[in-house]
Amino acid sequence: MTDGDDRDAFDADALADEYGPEPRARALQSLLVEEGLLSTEAVDEVVATYEEEIGPLNGARVVARAWTDEAFRRRLLADGTAAIEELDIDVDTETMDVVVQANDPDTHNLVVCTLCSCYPWAVLGLPPTWYKSPEYRSRAVKEPRALLREEFDLGLDTGVDLEVYDSTSEVRYMVLPQQPPGTEGLDETELVEYVTRDSMIGVDRLGGGYAASDGGTATEPSRLGRDLDRPTFEAPWQARSFAMAVALTDDRPWTTFQHRLVEEIDDERDYYEQWLAALERFIVEKELLDPGAVDDRAASFAAGDRTAHEFVAGDPHGHSDHDHDH
Repeated sequence: MTDGDDRDAFDADALADEYGPEPRARALQSLLVEEGLLSTEAVDEVVATYEEEIGPLNGARVVARAWTDEAFRRRLLADGTAAIEELDIDVDTETMDVVVQANDPDTHNLVVCTLCSCYPWAVLGLPPTWYKSPEYRSRAVKEPRALLREEFDLGLDTGVDLEVYDSTSEVRYMVLPQQPPGTEGLDETELVEYVTRDSMIGVDRLGGGYAASDGGTATEPSRLGRDLDRPTFEAPWQARSFAMAVALTDDRPWTTFQHRLVEEIDDERDYYEQWLAALERFIVEKELLDPGAVDDRAASFAAGDRTAHEFVAGDPHGHSDHDHDH
């Protein structure tokens, strides 16, 4: 389908039409491993880190410290990145700067990324599915009060100013919510339990029963596709696609991949389908893999001529993705 000597002939859309995302992700990883550009262990490490170590609990620690330490609060609002790193939270300062906006009785802040899904990963983990949806990205800018009222049961008084902050590849915003009434006597460790992920995005003003910082369930019905019990990745190919992009940009500009992702964003496809297409284009444009080899390998996996355990050396079970539960 593609000419292996002509990178411009590579057509990620045609590849997506002919093969599903699973064989395409497997093809990329297996070829990258064979070429020595990536290791299975590196992919596994990225997935494990974002599924098990990086998440909203980091942000909850930041908020609880700000509630109990006025000097830290001032530093956090003046230089969010530096203050966050005081808590031994690793912010990738080469790719982002975290800016924190504080709610008060007269102001409520809301965070969105209208381009794709820019998000302060280091403190909030991966963005929830609804954050990446076209509806949220559009309504957060055009009609934020209606969005909060209709989709999140957050009705703001008319006297409360609503500020919307649009995250970019360079600046990621986070909300410092107000401390809930009645918690003034609690210590920092206890206060962490009161901070929700949604409050740090700005769709919860606390007290609404939404997703807790430890990943707990919501008490409100799901809207905007908000299923708060969903795993970080719903299929192994999604985890692999995410991890390959992160691992490959360790020593390459993240913004180059991000530009490809922005170009892929549309209202029709699954978010990680778009991510995978961006990754395919990034890999070919950087001449990391031959496009013809990608095409041929995807065909092999789609036809069942190859199976996942052939290249996932760390898989103790030696079975395909269908048997995994992420």
